Amino acid sequence: MIAPMKRAFVMMVEREKKEALRAMRRLGILHVEPLAGAGGDYDELVASVASIREAIGLLSEFKAERRGDELSARDGLDLAERVRGLDAESKAASDEATAIAREIERVRPWGDFDPSVVAELSGEGIPLRLVELPAKKLQAASFGPDYIRLGEAKGLVRLAVLAGPEAELPADCVEFRMPAKGLSELEAELIDARSRAAAAREAMAAEAPRSEGLKKALAKVERDEAFEALRSGMAAGESVSWLAAWVPAKDEKRLSELAAKEGWGLILDDPLDEEQPPTKIENPAIIRMIQPVFDFLGTVPNYREYDISGLFLLFFSIFFAMIFGDGGYGSILLLGGAALAIKSKAAGKPVPDFTRLLLVLAATTVVWGALTMSWFGLPPERVPGALKALSVYWVSNANPDSGNNVKVFCFMLGLVHLSIAHLMNIRRDFPSLKFIGQLGQFAMVAGMFFVVLNLVISSTQHPIPTWSLISIGAGFVLNFMFANYEGGGNFFSALGKSVLASMANIVSVFLGVVNIFADIVSYIRLWAVGLAGLAISQTVNNMAGPMFGKAIMFAAGIALLVFGHGLNIIMSVLSVIVHGVRLNVLEFSGHLGMEWSGYKYEPFRDTVQAERTDMERSIS
Repeated sequence: MIAPMKRAFVMMVEREKKEALRAMRRLGILHVEPLAGAGGDYDELVASVASIREAIGLLSEFKAERRGDELSARDGLDLAERVRGLDAESKAASDEATAIAREIERVRPWGDFDPSVVAELSGEGIPLRLVELPAKKLQAASFGPDYIRLGEAKGLVRLAVLAGPEAELPADCVEFRMPAKGLSELEAELIDARSRAAAAREAMAAEAPRSEGLKKALAKVERDEAFEALRSGMAAGESVSWLAAWVPAKDEKRLSELAAKEGWGLILDDPLDEEQPPTKIENPAIIRMIQPVFDFLGTVPNYREYDISGLFLLFFSIFFAMIFGDGGYGSILLLGGAALAIKSKAAGKPVPDFTRLLLVLAATTVVWGALTMSWFGLPPERVPGALKALSVYWVSNANPDSGNNVKVFCFMLGLVHLSIAHLMNIRRDFPSLKFIGQLGQFAMVAGMFFVVLNLVISSTQHPIPTWSLISIGAGFVLNFMFANYEGGGNFFSALGKSVLASMANIVSVFLGVVNIFADIVSYIRLWAVGLAGLAISQTVNNMAGPMFGKAIMFAAGIALLVFGHGLNIIMSVLSVIVHGVRLNVLEFSGHLGMEWSGYKYEPFRDTVQAERTDMERSIS
């Protein structure tokens, strides 16, 4: 559920501002509205945070066993500066090596010579210019006898011409720019530059194990940055400072008690209709396991929207199972989840929500695979008898009609899923007559289900009942009349305004009927993606099967099975992200009217201490 919030305004004496903020941080329940920090201290902390984050990113390039070092903020900043300095040194040396290598490639065709000798000759009145031109044009060039032929390669002849800088060379000549150093000296400098770059990278790699300590130092500096942002950004009068924040309604008593103790001014009020409080999701552990999916997607419901965590978990589990579609794959995931859970317990840590979710999803996949008799893509006749006994013939792979039956099941899921959305909206809008518009939407969804069966599955097996067409028509009329009903005042006046609003958006209203059809049909993706996964499994088995007849090919057959089924599992995971999530976040949420426009409740608290507090809470 979404926790109710209270608007809080906290006022304090200006000279006690710093201590007051420390007390608020210890309390750890106020979500303070963003403030723009100012001043030298704040700017220094911002720069420190950026420096440490950059250093953590640089060290992440190196594979090393991470140590749990505890670094102070100062030590972390010093380490970050060292890492950034080493990175700058490495890049500078690499750039230098690249420039030297480019110069070597330019100079190499002319051989190893000392440019200072050429400069000395010019000082003695013997100017030399190095040029090259096509060999076939040498005779026609007007050099006279004043040149030395140095060599020829690839149709080009290289010359040392006795001519000063003011002399004009023939048109076909390309002059060689004299290098600052000879080839051997450049090669020595290249070795040195590459050595310095490698040494800097090695020094960075040596610091990589300390990256975990650097992250802990970052948390401390970020804590100080957040504190300074509030201290320097708070609104202030002559002797009083104040801030605006949000506090969970259940915690307002704690805030009031602290304000009375510290002598603060405190105003608490309910959010105004135009205000947007942060969203705090509070769910029991059995539902909270879906939170990693929301975190991955970056979706947060609006404060005034629904918390669909429980429904999301229920239907996402079903979608996951149908997309994977194979009990063998589910068994592998179940073993992997069990191993992660055992590892966490052995380390004395709570089982993470992600691991719990994986266990639920894997178990659901095993159940669906057992019902459909899908085990690593094996044909029904090769499935062991014990596993055959677990299947349900209506959706079993042994049933020739199971494909159509699974499609029907997909559409039934869509009917139930979307109907739940409109039933929730009916409950939300009641007793306002606006609920009748949602009742019309519900009627259209129910009637459209039979249209989908008729058009997609079979017109003979699933004729459209007359009542379903009446349901669609009546639902359209009710939705047209009451979708924009606001109530208040005269009933007929309010109804007229609602009808006029629908007429103004008549195209969207008619497209809404088409969208209901499309949304129900969209659930067929569960069957289609599952079928694609089954086809890949069967193809892998057919390719690997003949290899097991020969001992020399046995290992290759095993490798092909592991690679093929492993790749199929990975593709199924991607399919779940694309299709399983979509049905919840787009189709279902669209019928709920959710926009996912909220922002997360993030209280001002001591984040370093909070890490331990959260762990203790999850263990209990």
